[in-house]
Amino acid sequence: MKVALVTGPCPPGGCGVGDYTMCLGNALNVSGIETHVITSGDWSLRGVFKVSRRFQEQKFDIVHIEYPTVGFGAKLGPQGLSLLQSCVVTIHEASQRHILRKLSLFPFTVRAEHIIFTSRFERRFAMRWAPWIARASSVIPVGSNIGVVSNNGSRALSEVVYFGLIAPRKGLEQVLELSMLIKSAGLPLTVRIIGKVPPKYADFHERLRSQSATLPIIWNHDLGEEQIAKMLAVSSIAYLPYPDGASERRATLKAMLQGGLAVITTRGPHTPRDLASVVKFCQSAEEALAAVCSLIGSPEERSKMVVKAVQYGRGCTWERIAKLHLEVYDSVLRKRSSRSIIQDENTKRLARLGSKSDVDI
Repeated sequence: MKVALVTGPCPPGGCGVGDYTMCLGNALNVSGIETHVITSGDWSLRGVFKVSRRFQEQKFDIVHIEYPTVGFGAKLGPQGLSLLQSCVVTIHEASQRHILRKLSLFPFTVRAEHIIFTSRFERRFAMRWAPWIARASSVIPVGSNIGVVSNNGSRALSEVVYFGLIAPRKGLEQVLELSMLIKSAGLPLTVRIIGKVPPKYADFHERLRSQSATLPIIWNHDLGEEQIAKMLAVSSIAYLPYPDGASERRATLKAMLQGGLAVITTRGPHTPRDLASVVKFCQSAEEALAAVCSLIGSPEERSKMVVKAVQYGRGCTWERIAKLHLEVYDSVLRKRSSRSIIQDENTKRLARLGSKSDVDI
């Protein structure tokens, strides 16, 4: 099987969907599928005709569009491609997009052979305005590009870890508030912030560092994946105060759970029910600090959370994600084959009818 994963140009670390696609491509290659991540091409409506011809010439069995990405931007080429030829499409965001972007998703529902969503919430949302996709859509979870490092030693209880983009609307203000409460209470705790700083938010990062200069915070930014994995392997408690709540789409949450940390996070409209038994939900920094103290004082409670976290994380490994994609691809190819057989039978039937008419005349 030969698969094209289509993203447009996405620099490593500059697009979450782009990074996800590279990990997916690697996992599919490991499973024996010839996979090509397609970043080049003119993604305007005019240029996509050339892109489509190129895919046909290269004889891909599956063309799989990952949307949206930084590489596509606001261009409508991906939508045009899905109308020009048979495709599989993963829609990573639907409910949180601007109304015009939501409308731009509609063409994907017209001809796509299968639509993949990254959470049950997103699929349900899409089916409200495109109910016909129910039979040709499914949910495949996102994974984390941070590997799991084995740790036979002890984990630190003196730190609370945040991991994610260092950018606005990521809950960092609440993380700083937690560190203020720790300092006010005189607790021997430190908050460690691990994350990447997008170039356009460099000023935001510097402003937060300036504001937190006297707080018990350690900043680690722009580290490599292996460095991050090693830090998580020796950490015990994570604090991820997502402004809109934890969801199945959060790769940083998956990294913490797979890494065996007890996670404190926030609940929102996208939060699945099954997370309730895996994490602790705290809607304020005050609640989070109380939860941290409870976990530090109760090894049994912490151990139970870690076991459930690891179990949950097993459902989001790249091996499983690749397997679920292969099931979709196989289903699509079987349907194509069935349609081809039916078309051949119809062609032969019409030919026989035509021959009979000629004889009658």
